[in-house]
Amino acid sequence: MFSFKKKYHLVIVCTANRTRSAYFSEYLRHYLKKYRPEAFRRLKITSAGTKAVSGGRPNDVVALIARNNGFSLRGHTANPVTKRVIKDADLVLTMEQVHKDDILKKHPEGEGKVFRLMEYGWQGDDEVGRLDVPDPTGKNAEDFREFIETAHAEADRLLHELVHNQII
Repeated sequence: MFSFKKKYHLVIVCTANRTRSAYFSEYLRHYLKKYRPEAFRRLKITSAGTKAVSGGRPNDVVALIARNNGFSLRGHTANPVTKRVIKDADLVLTMEQVHKDDILKKHPEGEGKVFRLMEYGWQGDDEVGRLDVPDPTGKNAEDFREFIETAHAEADRLLHELVHNQII
């Protein structure tokens, strides 16, 4: 008899699903394939945007940064947050409080599984703006550098949290 265990479904959300969630979800996949392939087999990672237009291509700057970091966003296309996305997800991590609020307003069934990325597992004080991941789109190189540093640090912290919670 075969035993099939459902993969844990993690959804990463930003506004247009072209910069932050696109980069972060692909970076997580890249990291897991390279350093934790056994965990990658137990985790499904997708991304979406609260205002995404289906099929939108990744931001050119973040696509170049991804290539420079050893992975590609070539196969990524934007997807909107839908009722089905929320229903199928085990955990939804947003980049900002506004994304979390928008999702929970439209999909109250997501309560308990929608968090801001930086608040998931966070044990410190919560200042709304401090736990948001700012959008570098249309800004300068320093803003992109800060986003990438934050994304890499948060990916590491998130993976430790998923291990701690025995998800992966």
